[in-house]
Amino acid sequence: MSRVHGKRIQNLLALLEQDRDAILLTGRRLFGQPNAPMFGLDLLAYGAIKRNLSTTAAISQMVSSWNMVCARSLLRVHLDTALRFSAAWFVEQPHNFALKVIGGHRIDKLKDKAGLRLTDAHLVEIHAAEYPWLPNVYESLSGYIHFSGSHVFDSVAGFGDEDMSLSFEISATDYKFPEFSWAEILDCTREAT
Repeated sequence: MSRVHGKRIQNLLALLEQDRDAILLTGRRLFGQPNAPMFGLDLLAYGAIKRNLSTTAAISQMVSSWNMVCARSLLRVHLDTALRFSAAWFVEQPHNFALKVIGGHRIDKLKDKAGLRLTDAHLVEIHAAEYPWLPNVYESLSGYIHFSGSHVFDSVAGFGDEDMSLSFEISATDYKFPEFSWAEILDCTREAT
């Protein structure tokens, strides 16, 4: 049984496509003129743009195919890209930071201007004032990266009121989620972009 999302979700999917076009244009602008100098942060930006384009395309596909579990997992990956790329703005030497990351250093082991490690929690905290939804969404989605109770709860189809029974739905589609849940995925994806 195949369903189609409502107009609101279709509109958000179209906006997400426009966002991807804008990110792609940004990437093209980074290349600059032939023989232009290239910096470490340019290289890191290419990686962030590639991952952004890939995850937003996949999120769009997962929403279109009603796959909430994978859409949430991918949104968490998408937030990771935005947070960790943003770390370059909080260090003393962004280009050196980028070269360290490209060289294999873990971002969460590097430090910001104040000497604090650039952990995901620290980066979420830095951005929380501008994106008040971020701490709760990030925390909630972290359960989707590793197998956890989040996956068990998503398999519950309903509760029996009289006999206190549980019913489960084992399926790749998640029709039970209301429109606002799908909209939240797409809104957060757009904000992270």
